[in-house]
Amino acid sequence: MAQKKRLLDVWIVDGNTVYRDVPFTVMTDWLQEGRLLPDDRARLSGTSAWHQIGKVPAFTPYLPKIEPHRAEDRAEALEPVEMGFDWKNPAEADDEDVDMIPLIDISLVLLIFFMMTAAVSSGFFSPIKTPAAKHQLDTITKEMLWVGIDIKDAEGKTENGRDGRPTPYYSLGVENKLLQPPTPDLREMFAKLEGKLTEERAAGEVRLRIRADETLPIETVSKTTLEIQGLETKLNREREKTNRLSFAISGEVSEPKGK
Repeated sequence: MAQKKRLLDVWIVDGNTVYRDVPFTVMTDWLQEGRLLPDDRARLSGTSAWHQIGKVPAFTPYLPKIEPHRAEDRAEALEPVEMGFDWKNPAEADDEDVDMIPLIDISLVLLIFFMMTAAVSSGFFSPIKTPAAKHQLDTITKEMLWVGIDIKDAEGKTENGRDGRPTPYYSLGVENKLLQPPTPDLREMFAKLEGKLTEERAAGEVRLRIRADETLPIETVSKTTLEIQGLETKLNREREKTNRLSFAISGEVSEPKGK
């Protein structure tokens, strides 16, 4: 005759959940897996009395037990552990001196760099006066174009701009011949220069000298030079490679009065 399976009802107290008709073998598996605790309850299916699982002798062999300490385990814990590296003696680290010379060199270089940058951005070096030239006029060749940048108009008058600096006047000429009288409009002077080069169909190297007053700031001369380079690009844009021109720019500064 087949043995009747024992079925039990299981009450998991922590979750307040009841599982009915659970086989005994399933309960023992749950105990070994830790799903059931000694404080949970169980009863035979069809009965009303609940029993604490930890106090039922039939479940005692299946409850987890704390393994006692063994003598060999404590002995192993006291044995030295090889970590693969050695600790450095702190006294040796304190004796080493840090080389500060590279750091000082870098600090001085950065200090000089920031001083120069601050001086330039604040305008300390501006305006820059260009030294006067006494013998530059001897190098002017025949038919050489020149662009004049002066602080006086055709009547010899000087006028200051919004920034408090003298207004520059631009003129154009060839040798001693004046093609464009002094004008504060830079575009007017360049229109005259462009017209002359187009009319003469100038090609190849075109020698151009800039005559600037020594009291003008360097920014004014630099702006004129950039405009000349822009005009060169504009004129060559629609020309063939064999008919292009290039400006050979040189410069001189007006002689100081009384010299």
